[in-house]
Amino acid sequence: MPYLGLESIRRGTSAACIQDIFTLHFPTARKVLDVTFGTGRFWNWPHNLNVIGVDIDPPGPISLVADYRHLPFPRQSVDILVFDPPFIFSRGIQRVIGTKRFFRGAEEAPVESRTHSKISLNKPRNPADLLDHYRRIFEQAGTAKQGLILKGQDLIVSKPDWWSFNVMTMAKEMGLGMPADILIQYSKAARMRDPRWTKQYHFRRAHCYYIVYKFT
Repeated sequence: MPYLGLESIRRGTSAACIQDIFTLHFPTARKVLDVTFGTGRFWNWPHNLNVIGVDIDPPGPISLVADYRHLPFPRQSVDILVFDPPFIFSRGIQRVIGTKRFFRGAEEAPVESRTHSKISLNKPRNPADLLDHYRRIFEQAGTAKQGLILKGQDLIVSKPDWWSFNVMTMAKEMGLGMPADILIQYSKAARMRDPRWTKQYHFRRAHCYYIVYKFT
């Protein structure tokens, strides 16, 4: 691999972060499973990847409507597994963003699949719920041959929640070892601020993490 000069902090879009990760760590990857596809914002860069988009409540065209906790793919059927679940729980931030997909809490969210069967997902409503969703992904990590990319953020709910530490500790306990690398994305997104907040007790989180696990 030639020297690329890529740094551990990326001031750019999610697509730019994913591009950096594939360029440095997965240059031979061809088939990718994005199990929280959404609008596909990770893939807005020039690539030759075959991206299989999965989402339980897709806002647009998608490869498959499915619950990421029960992936219908055999072992080592893709090169890379990508997971970026909803991870913001603040009601204030919910109002600022104004989207329903990411804030259903633990309520059932039935959607019609293309086979007209009902599937539902209990969306994470707190850090403990969210960590359990990552556990389900770790249990299915064998779907990928080359590696796993996780996105997440240390949060402030009632007090700081150190997602990055918790998820890496859990992965190690489940046999995935330590990550091969970590990329930090810095964001100036307006959702990090709310004019209705009148007191501040902790530093706001203006960054998120991409944690990279390599299997080969």
